[in-house]
Amino acid sequence: MMELSLMGLTVVILLFAGFPIAVVLGLTGIAWTWAYGSSYLPGIAHTAFNTMASETLIAVPLFLLMGQIVQKARIAERFYNSLAHILIGLPGGLLHANVLACGIFSAVSGSSVATASTIATAAVPSQTRLNYNPRLTAGSLAAGGTLGILIPPSIPLIIYCSLIEESIGLVFIAAIAPAFLLLAMFHLYIFMRALVDPTIAPLPENISEAEDRSNLLWDALPLTVIILSVLITIYMGWMTASEAAAGGVAVSLVVALLGKSLTIPRLTEAAVESVRLTAMLLFIIVGAQLFSYAVFTWGFNTIVSDLVASVAWPPAVILLILALIYLVLGMFVDAISLLLMTVPVVHPIILQLGYDPIWFGVVLVLLLEVGLITPPVGMNLFAIKAVAHAISLKDISFGALPFVFLMLMVAVLLSAFPQLALWLPFSR
Repeated sequence: MMELSLMGLTVVILLFAGFPIAVVLGLTGIAWTWAYGSSYLPGIAHTAFNTMASETLIAVPLFLLMGQIVQKARIAERFYNSLAHILIGLPGGLLHANVLACGIFSAVSGSSVATASTIATAAVPSQTRLNYNPRLTAGSLAAGGTLGILIPPSIPLIIYCSLIEESIGLVFIAAIAPAFLLLAMFHLYIFMRALVDPTIAPLPENISEAEDRSNLLWDALPLTVIILSVLITIYMGWMTASEAAAGGVAVSLVVALLGKSLTIPRLTEAAVESVRLTAMLLFIIVGAQLFSYAVFTWGFNTIVSDLVASVAWPPAVILLILALIYLVLGMFVDAISLLLMTVPVVHPIILQLGYDPIWFGVVLVLLLEVGLITPPVGMNLFAIKAVAHAISLKDISFGALPFVFLMLMVAVLLSAFPQLALWLPFSR
């Protein structure tokens, strides 16, 4: 156990020293593998090659490109404006549009930060002009953005499946019901807050003044078509996740070209940004796999599993301890890095406790979502701050706090009733 502690301490020190996470994990893995025995070093090359050759990860750059096309072609912005004009008359008004637009756009972006920043760009100016409560405006956008790593196609879920060699399609389908439950709880909270205090989302003097409502459904159609083309093909089993991702790229290109909203410069920007994000993610993934190779070489996963087996605690208690660890670590480490560093060790424990790995993947991503809106490393908080310059980071954090409690409530419900996640993938 001392070696495991030293390995963890090495990672922490290098991270606080400011080294990139991919470099930290990769170099730590290589160094500790070499420390175990130089004869194990060839395994480093095999691990890196097998990781990059994984068919599961093909979906990552394709889903990222699809999201970038939707973003650069301003399809998401048009969709938000459509929702805003439809929902503005409800108690809570545009706050509902924030959450719903984030939830739906996340189904094509796969990224929480991209979702939050894209929708915030369209939402913040209008809600500031209408004197909406700035905390709730920022909090609803930050929390809505977290749906980007739960609603398929979720990049963290793809990475989770690649780590445990599980079906992406099954895990995607398992995440749908919890995602909609979380979305419904967000809407219910906003609705109740607005009923108690209508000043948080005041109605404009003329609700229908913005534009002709006959155009609203037309503006919402492009994004809806793209989403359905991906989700239906995966759920019906017509395509694998990678094939659906390729199809989604094709559909998004056709939709953007038909709408005459995608120019060559914008398409170039989308491609370049997709390559940049893919390279960043894959470097982190390779580094994490080298780190995992060192963990397995030293037998740390077996040691931890044996330790858990020797503890006479109920599985629910151990699961609670793991959840608390993830919540604390999520305040300091970004979601994907935390996922990559911990799953190789935690996954055998989950199997030993008798929990379903598909169910745990959904719960784990939900816990990682919480880290996205909790300081000091809540990426969504900074994404909103980058757009909403007039709202302080403190107000954004406090605005997101009620949504943190709602997310934890859904995590508790999933733990008490695992079929919330499992009934859909195994009902076909």
